[in-house]
Amino acid sequence: MSSIRAVKPATDEKYHLLIVDCGGDDLVKSRIQEEHESLTRSGTSLVIGVRDVRPTFTRADIPKLELGLQKYVRTSLIPVVFILAVMEVEAWFLAEATHFERLSASFASIDIPAALGFDPATDDLTMRDYPAKDLDDLYRLGGLTYEKRNANLTVDALDFARIYLETSLRFSHLQRLVQSIENFLA
Repeated sequence: MSSIRAVKPATDEKYHLLIVDCGGDDLVKSRIQEEHESLTRSGTSLVIGVRDVRPTFTRADIPKLELGLQKYVRTSLIPVVFILAVMEVEAWFLAEATHFERLSASFASIDIPAALGFDPATDDLTMRDYPAKDLDDLYRLGGLTYEKRNANLTVDALDFARIYLETSLRFSHLQRLVQSIENFLA
């Protein structure tokens, strides 16, 4: 596992963002705990850890998971905010339903709710047990596939203004992520 190396921002940068892939959801908390003190010393202002609930936990485990993430995080150091993607971050991708047609024009002629049995644009996607599979099933309707390792293709197609203004309102943890970023930038 690589270590986080804090890099000083350029003198003309107002904000400096460091994104680290921890190599798995179960490693998010331990990786933050390992680096928390050095990030504080380097002048970092905020740490946000994002993790999927599944595959390790179930929906019923969410309250316990939320408590466990905060346990033993040193409050004397910079703030740490944990964000849960219920059940997977792909639920957020599904909910930003305008991106499908940016990936393939063939989605314009597909009745997605009829084909899948749920409507990504309106249904409560926190109740979907396997959002990554749902996203792959949906993409296959348009002749595409979805794999977590290639999530950047989906991310590049997302409308972040829509996620900020609309999609976040459908997910309490995504809303918390947006609010954390807004508070940091204020």
